[in-house]
Amino acid sequence: TDVFSFHVDSAPVEAYTWLCTYYGPPSEGLRNEEAIRRVDIPETRNELLQYFGGKDDADFLSYLNENCYDLHYSPLAGARPYSFGLGCLWRIAIEHPENPVPPCIHRAPLTLPGDSPRLLLIS
Repeated sequence: TDVFSFHVDSAPVEAYTWLCTYYGPPSEGLRNEEAIRRVDIPETRNELLQYFGGKDDADFLSYLNENCYDLHYSPLAGARPYSFGLGCLWRIAIEHPENPVPPCIHRAPLTLPGDSPRLLLIS
């Protein structure tokens, strides 16, 4: 999974991601109503279908899931990412079969050459 793009974490059983940035640029979140799964964008879906070489059916959905394509999101026009801040411990929801709430859409900040390293906890 590309942690620099907006994505959700997933697991086959109930679990949560714990996230805290102690030093450096913090992670960002995006409200679920301000995002669309990339695989639901027609141009992206068509490109993935061509790469898959099959039909838009159950096999294609399995392919998307097995390759984590269904975990990535794009911000909608007007979306406003929020910061997780420094020193704040977040328990974020992930995608799993029994989760009663939507997963948290988040990303790591872009790391550029020469940037100071980040100190963070991910569990």
